[in-house]
Amino acid sequence: MADNYLENQYEAYLARKAAKEKQKKLLFRKQLKAYKERLAREKEAKTT
Repeated sequence: MADNYLENQYEAYLARKAAKEKQKKLLFRKQLKAYKERLAREKEAKTT
C-alpha cells in the first residue's frame, strides 16, 4: 500500500510539473508573438 501511495503521489507531481511547464511555454510564445508584432509595427511606422 505504501508503495502504491508513493507512486500515485509521484505521478501527480509529474502531472503538475508537466502542466506548469506547458503553461510557461505558452506564456513565452504569447509574449514572443506580441514582441514580434510590436517590432513589425515600429518598422512599418519608420518606413512611412
